[in-house]
Amino acid sequence: MVDLFMSVTPQIQAAIRGFNEIILGGVPLLLRQNDTAFLSFMCSVAAIDALSGYLYRTDEVGGRFKEFIKEYFPAPYTPHADNLFKLRCRILHNFSPAYFTLTHANPAAHLQTSSIGDTVLSDTEFFADLANAAEKFFNEVQTDVSRQEVMNSRLSSLDKGGAIHYEWSGSQIEGREAR
Repeated sequence: MVDLFMSVTPQIQAAIRGFNEIILGGVPLLLRQNDTAFLSFMCSVAAIDALSGYLYRTDEVGGRFKEFIKEYFPAPYTPHADNLFKLRCRILHNFSPAYFTLTHANPAAHLQTSSIGDTVLSDTEFFADLANAAEKFFNEVQTDVSRQEVMNSRLSSLDKGGAIHYEWSGSQIEGREAR
């Protein structure tokens, strides 16, 4: 998880904290068993969507999603960037793992060809690579004013995403106890 520095806006700090708690803290709970592996993929592609929105000013979701994969994920993902975007669309909108065979905790099969000719994605490897990509991106946000400007612009616009605000029972919200 990424530490927060005082050089970024409170909105960016809240977004990074929210991402760390919800995605980096929550998805590992889904990775504990095969029954929730599909949900981990749903959360992971949604997280990539959010990160790419924080990085690029374009409203063209597919382009920014694919560019994020190419720029922040390990090189073996690059030839799969187009199909990973299709996976994002199909898994979130149609509940289908198009172009991929999804598997639970199978690192040896990850990004290999499946028995039906598509590509295998192992939930644990995919999430680990997402977590590394998020850490790399958020570290850049801490030190690069242009990254901060783009991210803050997105967080400041309800039409493009908006700020992260959530309240969980028993959680700490901006220094106050939640009711």
